[in-house]
Amino acid sequence: MALSPIGKYERVDVLGYGATGIVYLAWDSLLRKQVALKEINIQAGDVERFLEEARLLDRLNHPNIVRVHSVDRVDGKILIAMEYVPGVNLQELLRQQGKLPIRQALDIAIQVLDALDYAHRNHTIHRDIKPGNILIRKDGAVKLVDFGLATILGTGSYAGGAGTYVYMAPEDFEEEEHSDHRSDLWAVGVTLYEMVTGHRPFNAANPKNPFSWQEAVQKQEPPPLQQFVPDAPPALQTVIDRALAKRKEDRYPTAGEFAQALRRVHVMLPDAGDETLAVVSSQAYGVQQRQKSAPRPAPESPRSAVAKVEPQMVSFGPVRQGEQCVAKVVVRSINRKPLDARLVSHPGWLYVHPTVLQRKQQVITLTADTGMVSAQGILSDVVQFVNGEHRISIPVKLEVLPPRPQFRQVSYWYVPLFVACLVPLFTVVLGSNDWSRWIPIGLELAGLLGAMLTLIAIGAELRSGERMAAVLLTLTGLSATGTYLGVLGEPQNHPQGKVAVDLLTIMGAVLFLQLFSTRRWKWWAWILVGLSLSLSAVLTSMM
Repeated sequence: MALSPIGKYERVDVLGYGATGIVYLAWDSLLRKQVALKEINIQAGDVERFLEEARLLDRLNHPNIVRVHSVDRVDGKILIAMEYVPGVNLQELLRQQGKLPIRQALDIAIQVLDALDYAHRNHTIHRDIKPGNILIRKDGAVKLVDFGLATILGTGSYAGGAGTYVYMAPEDFEEEEHSDHRSDLWAVGVTLYEMVTGHRPFNAANPKNPFSWQEAVQKQEPPPLQQFVPDAPPALQTVIDRALAKRKEDRYPTAGEFAQALRRVHVMLPDAGDETLAVVSSQAYGVQQRQKSAPRPAPESPRSAVAKVEPQMVSFGPVRQGEQCVAKVVVRSINRKPLDARLVSHPGWLYVHPTVLQRKQQVITLTADTGMVSAQGILSDVVQFVNGEHRISIPVKLEVLPPRPQFRQVSYWYVPLFVACLVPLFTVVLGSNDWSRWIPIGLELAGLLGAMLTLIAIGAELRSGERMAAVLLTLTGLSATGTYLGVLGEPQNHPQGKVAVDLLTIMGAVLFLQLFSTRRWKWWAWILVGLSLSLSAVLTSMM
């Protein structure tokens, strides 16, 4: 039976049914493109929950996360138009094949972890990682879908235990505040185990009873991989053991580190040779179209793109611990073939986007996050993409400096210096009866001392707050001086004009010297105090 249009969408086929509604393959008549249309009956559940899902997905922009195009309300229903992914979900793929080749399983898990690493950095937990929510395109690219059970970190929007029992971590069966992003990593570990072995790591006596699953995940230990896959590498067993640690503190702290561990296993695997990986179906969300995998033809010239990288090496230079630095690299195909490359290795402190290169020329954004580094010093590593028989390598280097000091760590000397800048002004205000003559000098000296404090703050590499306070003092002092002089006339009209010019000449010379030695900020801090007291003494003797 033909499906009727709804709003601007022409429904073509049913892609799947889920707890949140029906998903259609649809045609957007305005944008003129295919979409995956999730239709939700407004009486069937919490409307705000699904709107939150759409808002959340709208601000997540990653090649391994399905995109939301629009949200509409039509005839009492909520319609969420999402990116259409021609492929099959992992649940269906496992149902067809039982288990996957280790190389393919790692590739899928790494892409899921890349998506989670991005989401977690943006304070979002998925909450329902499972094979049914992992789509695989025909080219092998992975898309993570259904953030309907996701929650923004710290909002406590939904009750604990929202995910599917099989993939829930031990802490998910407890109160919600015990769960965090590491519950997602547990679910990836369960999914990876299932992909490699064809079996689930835990088995509940009563699969429909959550307490039975709670007992299973808390008390059972997963059978070794070698029991089902004799050639499974020990390194992979080590990674899965850590991912499925009962205590979340014993798991990988981030999805990025988990992915990096899998990449190290991936590069140690023997060459796949002529192994034919699974070809996924041509529909999404469980609608299949079976295909037979054909043997690859004998190679002729280079089958994949030969790439050129500019720049050939990325050096992030000195970066303070806890801060980030971004660099961009351009990768070009020099034999006019699409790059068709996938990220297989990168350091844990580096975020790489995108992880899949499909065009003939692509810009890669490298974000060094020193918050992921515990040690200081120079770090060197290599970012590697693989496209067929070729490997694209990008050497990267990062120098990690100690973190910038907090205000509480520098206040014991910064506050006295700030007060010292104001001493000449206080001297004039408290010691002179003729403010019209002496206030401009006091303000100008305070402003120049503030400029000196600004350079000291830069030399000491203080945070922006301390620098801006010194800049504000400088601007206030000098601008107020200009205002006073505009009202009262030029300084040579006053008896103290010559003295002011002499004092400011000395200050200018000191500031000029300081420009070439700002790293020696401790010396200049003492000089600032000395100048402040000396200038105040001179002003006192003149008034």
